[in-house]
Amino acid sequence: AMQHSPPRWLAASLASLALVIGLLAAGQSILALVLAAALAFSRGRACKQTTPWGPRWLALLVARLLTAVAGAFGVGHDVLWPGTIDPGQQYMIVWFPHGAMTVSALFFGGLLSLRRQPVEWYTGVASILFNCPGLREVLLLLNAREISRGVMDSLLAAGHSVGVQPGGIYEQLHSDHRREQAFFPPNLTFIRLAMAHGTPLLPLYLFGENQLYATSPLLQALARFVYGLTGIPALIPLGRWGLPTIVPKPRHVAIRFGRPVHVGPPQKEPSDAAVEEVYIRYTAELNRLWNEHKAALPPEVAAQGLNIVRRTRPVQPPQAKLGRAAATNGCADAARH
Repeated sequence: AMQHSPPRWLAASLASLALVIGLLAAGQSILALVLAAALAFSRGRACKQTTPWGPRWLALLVARLLTAVAGAFGVGHDVLWPGTIDPGQQYMIVWFPHGAMTVSALFFGGLLSLRRQPVEWYTGVASILFNCPGLREVLLLLNAREISRGVMDSLLAAGHSVGVQPGGIYEQLHSDHRREQAFFPPNLTFIRLAMAHGTPLLPLYLFGENQLYATSPLLQALARFVYGLTGIPALIPLGRWGLPTIVPKPRHVAIRFGRPVHVGPPQKEPSDAAVEEVYIRYTAELNRLWNEHKAALPPEVAAQGLNIVRRTRPVQPPQAKLGRAAATNGCADAARH
């Protein structure tokens, strides 16, 4: 495959998006849905490829525009990483928290990756997002790929760094602006995958992500109920002005990388004991990173400490009950089981 996909893909996608909008405006909803489905099918392979999609100058332009949009909403950021990070080393970036809407990952993550701050990486996101014309092209440009074990394995085998968020849907549905939590899946598949390639884990914490929206226990319970019925994580956060809106509150996000956690030489089938040992070292470094920079959080939040939760059983999506494929979410569900 060529390193850069043909620019005509972008033109075709934009033209198709315009046509879909035009059909909807003309009341031709069925034709619009058919066209959107065909377009999504044609882009199915792009979200799995292990090479950059689209020209890099356009990717950098889009990343800068997203960061500027966040700034217009009053959301700023800064980033720090230790000198122990080797820019030439391959890493698995494991980040927390998920937050209600993963604002930092979308609006800042692409620019950090393209600028190699501190390294360039491919981030796993929900496959369903690649079915959305316009958003799909943005994600592909910013090195987002389908979050499945096969795709992440291929990216690591190709020598790329990857980014995963282990909490996934579960963490999103339990997001809380009043406390900081990190949820881990039962079988720690993300660690097993890193160990299979001998790829060090790189902790990353987004201080302030959880405070971009307020969360309501009632609305969270409703979202979990809806997810149980439909498989859609329809969390309703309270954004600016205290309203249920995707517009975030004006906040500063402190993006902090930790020290690499080495996993040793490649082990295709690491033992459970070896996986647990890496998990203990990763969480220890995550705790150290959190305590070093917790002053970036509101005092009442920092005073509660970081709550690390190891789930005891996998989430059972409703699709499994209906015999359909399980849904994935965010940058995390490859690590769910």
